[in-house]
Amino acid sequence: MSFVDNVINTTKNVAATAGKKTDEAIRTSKLKIKSSQLNSDIKSKYEKLGTLVYEMSRTGEKDTEAFDAMIAEINAANAELADIEKQLDELKGKVACPACGVKTDNDNAFCPKCGAKLPEKPVEEVVEEPVINEDKGE
Repeated sequence: MSFVDNVINTTKNVAATAGKKTDEAIRTSKLKIKSSQLNSDIKSKYEKLGTLVYEMSRTGEKDTEAFDAMIAEINAANAELADIEKQLDELKGKVACPACGVKTDNDNAFCPKCGAKLPEKPVEEVVEEPVINEDKGE
């Protein structure tokens, strides 16, 4: 393999790595923005729930249908937020301990806080592209 071929292959590898890192940074930014918006939405829903409870207490009328609907909305938003946080943890290489909830590196086998066994991370298959030798006897 000639020097030029080595330079081209190295450049391709660097460009692929840079593209992957850029994609990860963009995904992380989008997830953080969505998380922030969702947190704001949840806070607003809690305020509406508080207002509803206050009005029900003040008037003595029970509006369980509106109350239950608001609780369902909050639960759905919290579930969506948990999913976003899980995606962010995966991008950061973190895992939550199933016993105590502490987030730690996914390379650890045990939780550094409580010692519980952490879930094993899935093994990613690395597919290597074959190197084509185009040496023409020059």
